[in-house]
Amino acid sequence: MSRESIEVLVEKWMEDPEFRAAVRKDPEGTVRSTGVELTADEWSAVRNFDWSLSDEELTARANMDSSGCDGA
Repeated sequence: MSRESIEVLVEKWMEDPEFRAAVRKDPEGTVRSTGVELTADEWSAVRNFDWSLSDEELTARANMDSSGCDGA
């Protein structure tokens, strides 16, 4: 997956409350619907991520991940 793909998902997450709600309900299906291509490891991260975190925690983590830091 390219950096641009990550940025697309992070931007969508930050700007679209309906997307955030959909990701919480069906992370894999919602990300797939964007057309963004992920590696096997990235899909594993989507499946295993704790989507019960608050919007603030998830946004902070997304910001760290998109800047190249490890948000774990």
